[in-house]
Amino acid sequence: MNVLLFMASPGNAKGGMEKHFSELANGLARCGIDVFCMAAPEHLQRLDASITQLPLHPRSSRNSPKTYFQIFRILRAHRFNVVHAQGSKAAQIIQRITPLFRKTAFVTTIHNFKNRYPKPQRFDRLIAVSKALAQDIGYSNVSVVYNGLETHPTTAPATVFAHSPTWLSVGRLVPAKGFDNLIEAFQYVKGSLLIAGSGPEFNELNQQIRHLNLDQRVRLLGHIDDIPELMKSTDAVIIASRREGFSYAFAEALLANKPVVATDVPIANEFLPEDYIIPAGASREEFARHLNINLESAYVAQTAARKRARAELTLEAMTQNTITIYRACLER
Repeated sequence: MNVLLFMASPGNAKGGMEKHFSELANGLARCGIDVFCMAAPEHLQRLDASITQLPLHPRSSRNSPKTYFQIFRILRAHRFNVVHAQGSKAAQIIQRITPLFRKTAFVTTIHNFKNRYPKPQRFDRLIAVSKALAQDIGYSNVSVVYNGLETHPTTAPATVFAHSPTWLSVGRLVPAKGFDNLIEAFQYVKGSLLIAGSGPEFNELNQQIRHLNLDQRVRLLGHIDDIPELMKSTDAVIIASRREGFSYAFAEALLANKPVVATDVPIANEFLPEDYIIPAGASREEFARHLNINLESAYVAQTAARKRARAELTLEAMTQNTITIYRACLER
């Protein structure tokens, strides 16, 4: 089977979709799939040597004739069994040329909630990265495949957690991640908070921390390459997002054997017991109440969530589930 993975993100994008793109490509290649990747050159750097790289310069408009001609020429030259578009922009480009390649199976993965989704009739299958996203898309040909992570042996945390715990929150410093709400609530939370990530709200959030006199308990760490390693030195993880398609930090936390509290976003609300979900619109005091908990009890209560994560949120599971979808499309 030969598969083209196509992504139209700009080269400087560093989100979950870009991470997923390279990890899925490498996972497919290790399973014996003949993989071709078409994306900005910056997103081809982490690919295994066996993968054929097809550099694309996606800064031009998605309506650019040059972009369409380049993609058409590559599809005609290779006659792929499967073309898999990553994200809404790539899907919008691909859906215009799917009628020209009747023998090719076309798949797209949607990573975030949108006002408008690709046309279902132009794809053999749409993949959503969470159940909530699949429900929002609402098409009959949508399937759920959770993003997966490489797993490493992790020992369980100590049975007694710190009286003043260290919380970790991870993500790009943008309004969607809700760090302003988290910092506001942390006035009423015992312990300390580390926020790992970079982004345009860095200065604004730093000012908020100083204004609330939280300098000694809340720190912005900036970009951190190895989040699982950082998690080892913390007691628990908080997901504060206002909206998410799929939270990599949540998956990393469960696989790192950490207790987690999260706002009501995918995939946290699909894995955690309800007691550890902060309701939408919660006041800062209610937000804080969800963090002033017994972490040992939380760890025990989340045993089933961690077990499920080890079965469903790994790179191996994601790769195998994706291959299953490819095969079903080719058998249509």
